[in-house]
Amino acid sequence: MKFLLVDPTQQAADLVTARAARPADLRGLRLGLVQNTKANAAKLLEEVEAYLRDELAPATVNRYAVPATLPASDELLDRIAAECDLVIEAVGD
Repeated sequence: MKFLLVDPTQQAADLVTARAARPADLRGLRLGLVQNTKANAAKLLEEVEAYLRDELAPATVNRYAVPATLPASDELLDRIAAECDLVIEAVGD
């Protein structure tokens, strides 16, 4: 039996990425909170929101849940991108 071992930490040599433009101020933006439905992820985001609410004064707070064992669907990612200016994700275990 043969095995092919692939190093998941290696990046493609020709991969070129650019960073998204950063806003000058985070206050008043639409905040997205994404949790993976594992234990304590939602609670962690509640605490983060409470901590940041006065500092950021978000225009809206949108909450999303992604199944713990699956990646977010393209549709959900598109929705989050359209509805949020700033996103914080929590992974609970």
